Amino acid sequence: MSPRSLKNFLLPGLLALVVLVRCWNAADVFVAGRTFFVDPDCYSRMTRVQSVLEHPGRVIHEHLFENWPEGVRPHTTAPFDYLTAGLAAAIRASGISSQTALDAAGAWISPLLGLLTAAFLWVWSGRIELSYRVAMLVFFAVNPILVQGTVLGRPDHQSLLMLCMAAALGAEMALLTQPTRHWALIGGFVWGLGIWVSLYEPLVLGGVAVICGLMVKTKLSNRERLCFWLPLIAVGLLAFTVEGGRLLAMPDPGVRDKFANWSRTIGELAHVPLVTLFQWMGGILLLLPALYWRGWRQRDAAARFWLGLIAVLIPLTWWQARWGYFLGLALTMAIPSLLSIFTRPRLAMVVFLIALWPVGLNWKQQNTPVQIGFRAEKRLDQLALFDVAQQLKGARRLPILAPWWQSPALAYWSGQPCVAGSSHESLPGTVDSSRFYLSADPAEAEAILARRRVACVVAYEPDRVNAVASAILSQPAGEGTMGEYLYRRPHSAPPFLELAYSNAAFRVFLRPAGIEP
Repeated sequence: MSPRSLKNFLLPGLLALVVLVRCWNAADVFVAGRTFFVDPDCYSRMTRVQSVLEHPGRVIHEHLFENWPEGVRPHTTAPFDYLTAGLAAAIRASGISSQTALDAAGAWISPLLGLLTAAFLWVWSGRIELSYRVAMLVFFAVNPILVQGTVLGRPDHQSLLMLCMAAALGAEMALLTQPTRHWALIGGFVWGLGIWVSLYEPLVLGGVAVICGLMVKTKLSNRERLCFWLPLIAVGLLAFTVEGGRLLAMPDPGVRDKFANWSRTIGELAHVPLVTLFQWMGGILLLLPALYWRGWRQRDAAARFWLGLIAVLIPLTWWQARWGYFLGLALTMAIPSLLSIFTRPRLAMVVFLIALWPVGLNWKQQNTPVQIGFRAEKRLDQLALFDVAQQLKGARRLPILAPWWQSPALAYWSGQPCVAGSSHESLPGTVDSSRFYLSADPAEAEAILARRRVACVVAYEPDRVNAVASAILSQPAGEGTMGEYLYRRPHSAPPFLELAYSNAAFRVFLRPAGIEP
């Protein structure tokens, strides 16, 4: 095969690698003819998408499927809802059933967005040395945290946000080197869309990008500034109109009370050990001092910009894992500047491949016997939880009290509202469910069910339920907790609960007095 023919197959091969790596967990997503999502937030998102498909044109301002009966006004926004709903509608148009199309869209939306991000990076880097572009896409394909953000079965707004921020940072880089109205329009639009998708990360990244730009002393003409601000303001006004000002809503006081405890149980809000950070980003991090030399000694604008951005994102990622997506993205886009330090592209590629060694160790850890066993156990639990949801599905409303991380899946599969949820807005319901499971007083437990108008209680393995509830409440689990009592002695439940169904992992109880029509 000639070098020219090989070049024609290069991009399709790299894009195929991007998608294939993001399907590494296919055996955990597609199980026994069903589709399971990666984490609880995904089920909450898909419940929103389901509602959008049933009521086209609706913008969801309230969730009644979590924190029952009060519900919540979430910070979740419409763009990802409608993007996923559009994919589901396209799949359904091929003759597939509505539910199968919905599940398929949820499974594939993030890998497709990852594919679009990779394609943008290739086009954006069109004038860069070919080997450096290849290295950039390879790093994007295999970086563990970037894969996690766009993995199969994870319908989460982070995948759309990563695409927006890749385009936004690419536009900023282009405006630093060769300002054009074309890139100014793109930059204004994608920054605005990113802020619509999530008000938090894009505002921080935008502020850092402005500071880095000032360090490089970039200058834009009045016409280019106008081209940037017009789409940014237009998208911002549209977002404010559609979302009704919810983007600026402050957390409920009840959330702030237990938020610190709850956040420690959420992976994206946890601290990232330096060892893990090194395994995510690889030995590329060790080249950053050379980027400093190139930026300040050789007055390289691109090197200065990426180094400033990465210098801020490293401590942010150490603080909260959610920033790892954007650190990985910035490091990916900085790879051409990093590798151009070497005078020979072949030497640069050898260094790059060696630098991927810690990344390989991270992937190896995903396939240890312990991890494989954990994923197999999770699949069995998901199947058992799906069976529970089918037992509760129907026209009659049966509000459910269940462990918080299982509540979103129950709400999605059964159509029933739950007391707990995976969002911080539903934390009051999560706190009440934790109090129920830790309670050793039947009267106190019954009072929680009555106040929350619960008709159904789901009991799960008590050691884990007690551990999570104790962490949220800062309260040790005593002897004879309600969660333990219901799970281990289901036929001797308190008089206000009746065993209705059980399987290998769950016990389901109905509260006749609490059943609503």
